[in-house]
Amino acid sequence: MFCPVCKVEYRPGFTRCTDCDVDLVPELPTKSSEKTLEISIADEDRRKSPTKSVLCFALHQFIGMYGIPYTAPIVFSLAFKFLLLFGHSYPRKAFYSVVSGLPYFPVQIVFALILGWLLGRALRHRSIVWVWVLPLAILCYSVATYRVMIPTSVLASIGQSRFSHYFGWGCRPENHCLDQLLITMPFYSCLAYSLGTAFARKAFGYADSKSSGHFRAVTVAGFIVVAAFLIDLFVSVQESGWHGTYLLLAVTPTVVGALLIYVGLAMRPQPISTA
Repeated sequence: MFCPVCKVEYRPGFTRCTDCDVDLVPELPTKSSEKTLEISIADEDRRKSPTKSVLCFALHQFIGMYGIPYTAPIVFSLAFKFLLLFGHSYPRKAFYSVVSGLPYFPVQIVFALILGWLLGRALRHRSIVWVWVLPLAILCYSVATYRVMIPTSVLASIGQSRFSHYFGWGCRPENHCLDQLLITMPFYSCLAYSLGTAFARKAFGYADSKSSGHFRAVTVAGFIVVAAFLIDLFVSVQESGWHGTYLLLAVTPTVVGALLIYVGLAMRPQPISTA
């Protein structure tokens, strides 16, 4: 059985391509039938469940707006917690100044680009490249109306421009101004997530059964995310005891890590052996 799109040959028992989500065919089509095949694939795409499309878009929207902003600092904190192995203290002030004090949020942007690169090639979800639209609309509305989401942000915005408040050094968390964290940062992370996906697909195309290295990278990234959260949870409990809020904070890194592991292990195509 063959996939008519990516041309991968599958073992007996498979009926659909795990990459392209299309039915397998006994033989690859000839050039004369490619046009008919393209039409049938387009028709099948239109017949896909709208519910599935909405759920996929909601999943990637959640990852872009919340998963990345709250998971990236946990993964980045591994570099700081590594110092604990050598008896050094955990420089929390320096850590928070990097992940939330810089106005352009480089940690979240880099993490989003990597995540978009990994998932964008492994998943054939078109919605990934459009997750920036909603946070952009929220950002534009906030800049146009100059309405703040947190009451304490009003005091911080006095005497500063809108550009400085949403994009510069005006709205700082240490001044109890959270508009950049709640409005600007989700837009940056969603945009980087979409760009990482677009660049990966344009440069390398979709990952298939021959892209074993890519799927291994996706799996490793998932285990790194899960390990980072578990280490962060262990250190936090050791220092301040258990709090119920830890369960709420576990949602985003758990979803991101579990999705990466699932994509890397379960969605990898199984081509027929050539031996």
